[in-house]
Amino acid sequence: MLKIPNRIGLPESEYSGIDSLRECHDRKHFLNYSKKISYRYNSRGFRDHEWPQDLSEVIWCVGDSFTVGLGQPFEETWPQLLEKKLGRRCLNVGEDGCSNDTLSMRIQEISRLYKPKHIIVMWSYLSRRRVNNVNVHHDKKSFGFKEDVTNFVKNYAIVNQLPNIVNLIVPNATTRPDTLNKFLKKLLNKEKNNYPKLLNFQVIDLARDGLHFDVNTSTNITKLICENMECVDK
Repeated sequence: MLKIPNRIGLPESEYSGIDSLRECHDRKHFLNYSKKISYRYNSRGFRDHEWPQDLSEVIWCVGDSFTVGLGQPFEETWPQLLEKKLGRRCLNVGEDGCSNDTLSMRIQEISRLYKPKHIIVMWSYLSRRRVNNVNVHHDKKSFGFKEDVTNFVKNYAIVNQLPNIVNLIVPNATTRPDTLNKFLKKLLNKEKNNYPKLLNFQVIDLARDGLHFDVNTSTNITKLICENMECVDK
C-alpha cells in the first residue's frame, strides 16, 4: 500500500495527467502559467524525495492529486510548505485519483507499521471508490449523494479512531457541499464519539492545469493545519 507501482521508475517529466495542454481545464491559463514544473517520483512511486530510514518523527501527508500537487512546482505543494514551516520532514503520500477507501487503508497501514505522531489527510472526492483493488471515479453499483456520504463516514470513522489525525477535504468533494457537514454531523453522532472536525478551505488561486490549487492556497492550508496540529499536540 505504501507504494504506487505504476509511478516507480518513471522518467522525469514536465507534464502529468490533466496537467498538460491537451487535458488541462483552461488552455489559456495553462499557456500563461510562468513557473517551471517537473514531476519526479521516488523509489516508492510518490512525488517526494527519498524517505529517511528513521520515520519516527516524520509527518505523514496523505491524499490524492491535490496532495501530489498536480499543476504545481514540487516545492510549492502543501506538504513541502508544511515541512518548511515546521522544520520537520513531511512525507508526501499523495496519489492521483485516489479514493477515500484507499486513503483509509493507507492510513491504517501507516499507523500499524510506523506508529506516527501526526497524519494529515486531505480526503478525496466522495464519489470515488476502490473496486477490485483499483481506484475508480465512482462505483456504478453504489452511486448517489447519500451513498457517497455513507461510504465517506465509514472511512472517516475508522481513520479517526486512530490518534493524531488532522482532516481536510478537497474542494468540491461532493455535488452538494452545502449539506455535507449536516450529513456528517448526523451520521457521526450515531457513533457517539467525538471525532475531529473536517477542515474546509477556500481556493484562491489555480495551478497550471486549471483545476488544482496553487501556492497561495497551499500556504493557507499549512496555516490551517498548524492551528489544528496544536490542538492534537495538546
